[in-house]
Amino acid sequence: MLDECGRSIDNAARTNKCNASISGGSGMDVVDFVKERFGTDHATKLVRIGTGGNSNKKGSDFENFYAASKICFLASSMPADQLTDFHVACQEVAFVDDLCVRQLSVGSKTNYQAKNSDGAPASWDEEMRNRFEMQYRIDQELHLSHVSTQVLLVSSEEKAAANDAKIPTEMKAYCASEHFPYHTSSLKLLMGHQPLREALNGLCGTQSLSNVDAAFRLVLGEWCADNENGRVVADVMGRAKANSRPDLFANFLVEKDPAMMGALTPDEIPGWLSDLLAAFQMQAASVECGAFIVSYNGMQARVAHDVVAPSQDDLAKLKSPGDIILFLMSVAAEGLDDQPSMGEIRK
Repeated sequence: MLDECGRSIDNAARTNKCNASISGGSGMDVVDFVKERFGTDHATKLVRIGTGGNSNKKGSDFENFYAASKICFLASSMPADQLTDFHVACQEVAFVDDLCVRQLSVGSKTNYQAKNSDGAPASWDEEMRNRFEMQYRIDQELHLSHVSTQVLLVSSEEKAAANDAKIPTEMKAYCASEHFPYHTSSLKLLMGHQPLREALNGLCGTQSLSNVDAAFRLVLGEWCADNENGRVVADVMGRAKANSRPDLFANFLVEKDPAMMGALTPDEIPGWLSDLLAAFQMQAASVECGAFIVSYNGMQARVAHDVVAPSQDDLAKLKSPGDIILFLMSVAAEGLDDQPSMGEIRK
């Protein structure tokens, strides 16, 4: 890479240059600048503000990642038409208020208090006991819940086990502490939490980590975009699927389409496509996210399961594997043009 004068600069130089830009160009750390210009007390206050902000972000990320994961777990475990029975909400007026999952048909209510910590804030103590007891009574007597469960959700596996051991015997029927890992990105979460990755593998019909990460981000984004009044799982998943182009949720069937009741297999590749690839001695199509994937020389084209067979005249014009990839890409693009816009979907 060249600098503004056309001279080569290495990675270390680029890093230093970037850091200088972030710090205002002088290379001085922000805290040092505040200390020098405004005094030690203001520098200490600045650090406290940053620590509080980082703590709040970690807590918010932890709660939202868990909410999106819970939605994916539910969606992967039952048919889509049953997911209107499950309602997820956050920050209700409650003593256990971070997340609430209801199964409406049976009057079940599970409340989560999320603590992204392995320290004292995540510990079962007398205050936590009182809050959980009062929430249980509110659910039973005010909300008329047939089943009420209170969960202390923590990011430390050891802390979850320690908390469970502290919960009094008489409360174990409706209280528990569970572990959910904290990671700084969706990709790291999927890599570090196999149950979530497996749930998304099933929903998406693929083992591709990049595709399931993209799918999880859609669910997470849909949840975070509109959760003030809570959402039924079917709504979150339906909108995530509608906004997925191409459709990453191959096995999440909003409507029972007989052509898609089972997962696609390479044996179901359309005859015209199979013959075309064989004629040019190209690799057979693979199956990913409910579609056929054709690969050549580092390029990929996606062929939908229900694509209309091209005319023989169009196929006869293809003279090389590169022509085939470009043609299939154009077919896929035409399919996207036929879909409603994002604004139309949201209406």
